[in-house]
Amino acid sequence: APTPGPGRQAVTAYAPGALLALYTDGLVERRREDIDTGLARLADSLTRHREADPEDLADAVLLELLPSGGATDDTALVIVRL
Repeated sequence: APTPGPGRQAVTAYAPGALLALYTDGLVERRREDIDTGLARLADSLTRHREADPEDLADAVLLELLPSGGATDDTALVIVRL
């Protein structure tokens, strides 16, 4: 087995005011649905609500993306305006 070591690192520049969204797979994955569909749904929601403050943006995204019967997987969403 390979010896564990430090993970890969990357540096990315963000413009002032850019949004960073961190989320778990429970937000975008659905049974019998391609993952790209869930990712597109997330991107669309983030784009439509991008002018909102981070807390309101997170609320809007969760309202739109969580199934009406409740989540079937753990779901977390953190949004930061840089």
